[in-house]
Amino acid sequence: MELVRKLILFLLFPASVGTLFGQAKPTEFSESDMALLATAARLGATHPFLDDSSDVWLEPDSLNKFFTDKIYQRLAGNAYYGYKWDEGFTCDGKEIAIEEIKDLTGTASAAYRLALEQSLIADKYQINPKAVCQIGVCIVGVEAAETERTLPGVMVEAYLRNSATKKSFFIRYGAGSPRGLAAAMRLSAAMLAAELEGRNERPDNQ
Repeated sequence: MELVRKLILFLLFPASVGTLFGQAKPTEFSESDMALLATAARLGATHPFLDDSSDVWLEPDSLNKFFTDKIYQRLAGNAYYGYKWDEGFTCDGKEIAIEEIKDLTGTASAAYRLALEQSLIADKYQINPKAVCQIGVCIVGVEAAETERTLPGVMVEAYLRNSATKKSFFIRYGAGSPRGLAAAMRLSAAMLAAELEGRNERPDNQ
């Protein structure tokens, strides 16, 4: 994409470098480019969950059923990528325990567990109830069908915990898909597995 090319030029070749190779023409951005840059800035923005998330006032019944006030006060991020708090969680190796899957909606826990197990196995994790690294999930909301404003999707609160170090990672996030609720659950599970893999000190089990 042209905007990607411009972003690379903008980030990797600041104006000061031009003095080394002669004066270069500045990178120019169109109005549409600037709009996309503004969108990118919003996607990368970090805000406190309690100040930023519309769930606080639109879906208050989805709060305090799994996470505690202390966790909500520490969560930060945005509505696009979720709100996170990392105490310093790491995982060493490829064994994981699914400690709990709670479902406030009463409709999706079995399907979500299956999607999560498949995502973890795809990332070469062995599911072991005695593993030091643990996952807990609470499904706090489900949108079963597409509406004018939303896609079929699932909202979850989840933690990754190392029982040896007593450090955890917490995240509240949503995932939706135009292909339906089952696809949204698979996406949500894959996103959580990716958070685990990104904090694995031995991702190849070496």
